[in-house]
Amino acid sequence: MSDPIPRALSGFLGSIGAAVTFHRSIEHGTQYRVSDGGEAVTLNVYSTGRVQVQGKRDSPLKARLDDWLRGDPERRDGIGGTSEVVPDTTPRVGTDEAGKGEYFGPLVVAGVRVLGAGQSRLIQSLGVRDSKTLTSMRAVTLAAEVIGAVGAENVRELTLLPREYEERRKGAGSVQKLLGELHGSILRQLEDEVDVAIVDSLGNGSGLEDHAPPGLRIQMRPRAEDDVAVAAASVVARARYLEEMELLSRKVGFELPRGSTHVAGAVFRVYEKLGWDGLEEVAKVHFSITEQVLGSVRDDGGRG
Repeated sequence: MSDPIPRALSGFLGSIGAAVTFHRSIEHGTQYRVSDGGEAVTLNVYSTGRVQVQGKRDSPLKARLDDWLRGDPERRDGIGGTSEVVPDTTPRVGTDEAGKGEYFGPLVVAGVRVLGAGQSRLIQSLGVRDSKTLTSMRAVTLAAEVIGAVGAENVRELTLLPREYEERRKGAGSVQKLLGELHGSILRQLEDEVDVAIVDSLGNGSGLEDHAPPGLRIQMRPRAEDDVAVAAASVVARARYLEEMELLSRKVGFELPRGSTHVAGAVFRVYEKLGWDGLEEVAKVHFSITEQVLGSVRDDGGRG
C-alpha cells in the first residue's frame, strides 16, 4: 500500500464522490479498488500507460470512469506513467485493432513490419504508444509519421465498415474468430523477412494459428502495445477508425459518439432519421444496446 494515489485520479474521484479504498502492486502496474459507497470497480494501471476499468457492464461508476478517460486520453499519462514502448531489434510484425468495442464505426485491423534496429529506434523516437492513450488529432498525425518512417510497403490495414463487419462476424461465428481471420490475413501480407509476430491478446477461440502463415512464430499476449511494432499498428488502426468515423458522421448529419456507453440517444436519432438500414450502415447492431434502445420500437412495427 506504499504507492501514492495518482493526483489526476484522486481529483476526479473526489469530484464525483468516490475514492480509492484499496490498492496493490500487480505485474507491470498497480491495481486500485474504487468505490462511491454504493458500488465498486477495479482500475488496473499498467506501466505501459494502459488503463483498464473492470466492473459490471451496467455500472454507472464504471461508465463515468470510462468516459472520463476516453474524453481526454492524455489523462492516462497522469495515472499510468510515460507509456514507453519496449525497444527490440528483432525483425517482426506487430498487429492491433481499433473499433472492436465501439458501437458506431468500423472494425480496423492493422499491421506494421519493423525490419531491424534502425526502424525500431526511428519508430520509438516518434513517440508511438498504445493509441488509446493519444488524443484523436495526435493519433492521426502520428499514423502518417509511422507510415513515413517504415514505408507503406511495411504497413497493412483491413477496414470492415459496419455492414460488412456484421456479415463477416456472422460468417466467422464470433468476434474472436473474425479477429483471428483478420489478424492472420495481415500477417500473411507482411510475413517476408520477419522472425516473429507480436499480437495483442485476441481472447479465447480466435483460431489465429489457423490463419497465420505456417512456420511464423507468434507471440500473443496481453498489453502487447509495449512492443514498438504493436504500438505502431495500434496507432495506424486508430487513425483509420477515426477517419472512417468522420465520414460516417457526415453521412448521418451529426457527430457519432465513440464507445459503447451513453450512445442510446445517438442510436435512436440515427434510427429516426435513416431507419434500420441507415443504422446498419454506421453501427455494430449486434451489440445489446440496439435491442435495449430499439426493441420496443421494432416490436411496434418498424425497422424504418
